[in-house]
Amino acid sequence: MKIVAFKTGKPKSFNYRPLFYDKKKEEMEERLKRYTKPEEVESERLKLKIRESWRRRDNSNRQTSQRTFYIYIIAAILLLYFIFFR
Repeated sequence: MKIVAFKTGKPKSFNYRPLFYDKKKEEMEERLKRYTKPEEVESERLKLKIRESWRRRDNSNRQTSQRTFYIYIIAAILLLYFIFFR
C-alpha cells in the first residue's frame, strides 16, 4: 500500500511552432501591398513620419534632462566645496 502526501500532476505540454523569416516573401508582400492599396501605404507613411517626429522630440527632451542633471551635480559639488573647504 502506497501513501502519497501530495498528488503530482502530469507535466504540462506546450505547442512550439518555429518561426521562419523569408526575406523574399516579406519584400514581395510589401510590394503587393504598396500597389494594391495605396491609401493604406499613405497611412503607413504618415504613421512613420509621426513616430519619427516623436522620436526626435524624445531625444531632445532626453538631452535637456541630461543637461539639467549635470547642472545639478555641478551645483551640489560646488556647494559641498564651499561648505567643507572654506
